[in-house]
Parts: sequence; structure tokens; C-alpha cells
Amino acid sequence: MKEILKILENDARTTTRQISVMTGIPAAEVTKAIRQAEKDRTILKYKTIINWEKVEEEQVWALIEVKITPQKDVGFDAIAEHIYRFPQT
Repeated sequence: MKEILKILENDARTTTRQISVMTGIPAAEVTKAIRQAEKDRTILKYKTIINWEKVEEEQVWALIEVKITPQKDVGFDAIAEHIYRFPQT
């Protein structure tokens, strides 16, 4: 069983047939062992590791200083609302 778990830990996509060939354990026994490990929570979940650098768009962050004069009766609120509407902010 430990050998099967080590193989799955290294690559959870390894098929029961491949594990059978690698270990010499019949495929039916491999399947049974995996199901039992899932049932008794030895195997908790199968996880995918994603390289997000290949997926995400590049982003640039900037801090921009804006000097403004507050408007009478509304202060900075009108300007802040105007800036807030830009999707880049």
C-alpha cells in the first residue's frame, strides 16, 4: 500500500494500470487499495498545482499622486467618484 501511495503522491493522475505495472500488484488490487485509502481517509484529496505565472495577465501597479483643490459644498467626493469610475482604479 505504501508504494501505491508514494506513486499517487508524486502524480495523482497515474492510472491503476500504470501503478500495477510499476509495482507488480494486479490492477484490481490497486483499485481496491486506493478505494480503501479514500474510504478510511488516508487519501484526503487529489490536488492540482497550477503555475499561475503562465495563466495570469501581467499587471503593473502604480501609485499616482494627484493634487486637487476641493470643490465648494462637495469637497473631494465629486473628484473621487469620477476617478473611481475608471476600471483601472
